[in-house]
Amino acid sequence: MSPFTIITFVTGCTLIIVSVITLLHSPEKINTVYGYRTKASMRNQQTWEEANRYSSKLMLLCGGILTATGLLSFFLSFLSQTGIITGIVLTFLFSILPIPLTERHLKKLFDKEGNRKTE
Repeated sequence: MSPFTIITFVTGCTLIIVSVITLLHSPEKINTVYGYRTKASMRNQQTWEEANRYSSKLMLLCGGILTATGLLSFFLSFLSQTGIITGIVLTFLFSILPIPLTERHLKKLFDKEGNRKTE
């Protein structure tokens, strides 16, 4: 099994597990230990709940893509030759991607004080 397969598959499975736990047991109150914690998400309870819900779904999607990529590379030999660097880059990108996407989502829904925008 190639390092690419191991890196992408293990990271993808980890993201899936963390996202499922967060979806099933979402942090109820704003805290500094558990959940999606940024300045925008911690403005109030509404932003907190929306950020955790949205980021968990994105993390599930990114984890699924990484897991599928790892499985695909296991069966297709040309993908397994891409190496450690490509696996690390993909893992980094798909692990970080939910952050800017969630922040953009919060900016669409809430103003700078954390009040829901009206359409």
